[in-house]
Amino acid sequence: MNNPSHCPHFSHCSGCELTDIYNPPVWKEALAFFREEGIEPDFVHEGFSQTRLKAKLAVRPGPETKPETRPAIGLFKKNTHEVFSIPNCLVHHSAINRAALIIKEEIVIHNILPYRENPPSGTLRYIQFFVDRASGRIQLVLVANHGDLIPFCKALLKHDLWHSIWINEQSDQTNRILGNTWKLIYGEPFLWQTLNGISIPFHPGAFSQTHLPLFEKMLKKIETWVHPEDRVLELYAGVGAIGLSIRHKAKQLTLLENNPFAHLSFQQMKIDIPYLCIDAKSADFSNCDLLIIDPPRKGLDKEIAPKIDASRLIYVSCGFESFKRDAKQLLSLGWKIKEATGYLLFPGTNHVETLALFEKT
Repeated sequence: MNNPSHCPHFSHCSGCELTDIYNPPVWKEALAFFREEGIEPDFVHEGFSQTRLKAKLAVRPGPETKPETRPAIGLFKKNTHEVFSIPNCLVHHSAINRAALIIKEEIVIHNILPYRENPPSGTLRYIQFFVDRASGRIQLVLVANHGDLIPFCKALLKHDLWHSIWINEQSDQTNRILGNTWKLIYGEPFLWQTLNGISIPFHPGAFSQTHLPLFEKMLKKIETWVHPEDRVLELYAGVGAIGLSIRHKAKQLTLLENNPFAHLSFQQMKIDIPYLCIDAKSADFSNCDLLIIDPPRKGLDKEIAPKIDASRLIYVSCGFESFKRDAKQLLSLGWKIKEATGYLLFPGTNHVETLALFEKT
């Protein structure tokens, strides 16, 4: 099924906004930009239904007028703090929908209070789900405002669905979903996912892509751009999925990432590759031929581009507006775009992951 409008939640849910999923408006803008630079980019997609293996859903009391719907587990309606439940989401892996239903039933049974913003109260704020591709089990994170969720976690164990269960403590009055304190209640501390033939561990506090089969296609494309003599530096490396996919081709590889949980994940592989847990702005660019960057949605800090001392650059972007801004800066500094591809990692949304190869002229 490849049409979000067939989803029972489409008219209310903020997750999917497009019915013509293979023609998102942002890609039209990207096409125009690349064509001005003499590039005809590819566009890669792979279905819609059950493509999302990772999700963060809010937990709130739900509509007062409909007690049978409480609590609400889902996404915020646009421009509101009202959560709309999405128990039959088509884009989520079926295990996520099943887990959300189980948790909702157990919340009612155990009288767990959903979080309220005004005034801040309640116990359970968010739930993070990450599906193991091999087994269909879920690495589950319950984000707690306060209170003891351990008995609730133990009650969930009667359902045979969990890879692991975590409690994350987040009592700050902020839009930030995850806090800094983690407690493993059940299962293994790392979820090992196979990406491009490599088994990679993920702590629940580390970033991961959600559409893993399509992400693998991106990894294979990146591999084709690596030369045997390349000394590669990767910024914003996460758990190292990109770097590990190309290390067999490169002469040298160094990874940089400031997320300590990504660093902790990488350490589990016990691979002898330099991995520096520092900010990208502190990078030493003097010893690399190929730079790989995969920054957050805000893009590069403006002072980074002038420091880059490499002959080629691979940019993986999760936000086209920031990519376009950064690309214009790179072009002004003597770089040229050689190839580009868009990947529809979030089908149903006006979002395209952009992959581009730059060379220094």
